[in-house]
Amino acid sequence: MKKPSVTNLIKLLDKPALLSWANRIGLQGTKLSEYRKNRMKFGTSVHKEIEQFLQYGIVPENDYFYESLLEFFSEIDVLGVEQKIETDYFQGRYDILLKKGDHTYVCDFKSNHKRNYFENYLQLSAYRMATGADKVAIISVPDMIWFELDIEDFKPYENILISLSNIYITKKLLKH
Repeated sequence: MKKPSVTNLIKLLDKPALLSWANRIGLQGTKLSEYRKNRMKFGTSVHKEIEQFLQYGIVPENDYFYESLLEFFSEIDVLGVEQKIETDYFQGRYDILLKKGDHTYVCDFKSNHKRNYFENYLQLSAYRMATGADKVAIISVPDMIWFELDIEDFKPYENILISLSNIYITKKLLKH
């Protein structure tokens, strides 16, 4: 059986904050499906621009974004971009692995990120399990703002991920 993705594991969790978010979008007169489609398109575009900038030196069309990228990556060593990862429990793809100061970080790009959610801790803990990075962070795009997640002990998150993997696989085997 194919290993579940990190995204599929996190989808197993209840996310009560999404209800109020979806309600707020609806009250603005926007269809949730259209909103998500537009945000995904924006996120994919920004991810691609960052990847092309880092891997091939292709300059983004937006001058402000280009300047933000230059400044952000001036003190960072990029170790990997959009790399596939796999453990005994899941598979996935991280956005960026980098060295900042004396530490390696596995990071995820998030559009206009403002606060860290439990799911962010799980996702980045999963990537850390696979990469062995020292620390984890979110990089808010397109403004390139750094959000380090302060996790002293990754073990509880790793245990949750292993449990979610077991639940996912068991559900697939039951075929309900």
